[in-house]
Amino acid sequence: MIRTERSFFMNTPESNKGLKQAKTAVIITLLSVFMFFILQNTQVVDIKFLFWHMSLSRVILLLGALFIGILVGVFIGWEASKKRK
Repeated sequence: MIRTERSFFMNTPESNKGLKQAKTAVIITLLSVFMFFILQNTQVVDIKFLFWHMSLSRVILLLGALFIGILVGVFIGWEASKKRK
């Protein structure tokens, strides 16, 4: 199939499939890089926040930050999809 300028911008099942595959590849790549980063940062660190003071592994701290970031992203995406409807 020859793509014309008009068909290139149309929302077709083929373009959606390619977009989903690219999105999946980017997510897997970013998670892999993040996991390598975590595995290299296993030291114990001191955390001070207001009146709290605790020591924990940097791995747990980074995974907690990742989890919170994912939750915030999902919540923002959910709210944005509600507004579009």
